[in-house]
This record gives sequence, C-alpha cells and structure tokens, in this order.
Amino acid sequence: MTKPIDFAPLAAVAEPLRAVLDSIAARFGADVRISRDEQLDCDPFRPAGVPSESVRWEYNLRVPTPPDAVEILLSEVVPQLGADGWRATDRSGATEVAYQFQRDGANLGVHISRDGTGEVVVGGSSPCVPTIEVP
Repeated sequence: MTKPIDFAPLAAVAEPLRAVLDSIAARFGADVRISRDEQLDCDPFRPAGVPSESVRWEYNLRVPTPPDAVEILLSEVVPQLGADGWRATDRSGATEVAYQFQRDGANLGVHISRDGTGEVVVGGSSPCVPTIEVP
C-alpha cells in the first residue's frame, strides 16, 4: 500500500511516476515489496528548522529476481520507456545490470545483480516541487 500524498502539487508529479514504477516492477513478478515511499526535502543541506523550499517523492520497489530478469529489462522495459520519452543511461558494471532513466525532471532506475541473486530494484524520484510561493 502506498502512502497518501497530501501536498497536491507533489501528488501531481509523484502519482504518474508511481504508476510507471509499479508497471515496471510487475514485469519482473507479482511479489512486489515497497522499500521506500516518502516525501523528501530537495535540499539535504537545509539547516534544521528552516522550512523546505522544495520537496520530491521517492518510491522504491523490490521484486525477487526471475531467471530472465536481464532479458525483461533489455527487451521490454528499456524499449518501452524509450518510446514513452524517457532518456536511458546504461550504468551497468561488473556486478549488476543497471539502467537509469530521466524525463521531465523525474528519475528512475532498474538494478539487477549479474549473478541472478537478490532482488530486482526499481525506484525513482519525482521532480522537485516548490513548497513556498515565489513572489
């Protein structure tokens, strides 16, 4: 169950991202677990007590790795996101196949261990949304 977003401007950018991430995770299996679902300050160095000027929503999911996880990523997820306007960057390394995607200030990523162990990690963050009115 996802957390409700009570700030309408943030919900407007976070809900579509959640839908994309849910769709990607479902391609890897039905046993999807939410590992992060929260609003975060866009300025991690903001002094305590100073109101946030902008916030983003982070949403991460984990799915047990199916045997064909890399094939699903490369033949289904990457082409579909590309067709939907997401710009892909291959960040794969020796131990994992990893793609990051950006569109309209939102970011998402898919990480799969090369040895097939662990979980497929699908996650992302919405663009930052101002919390205060700029004069």
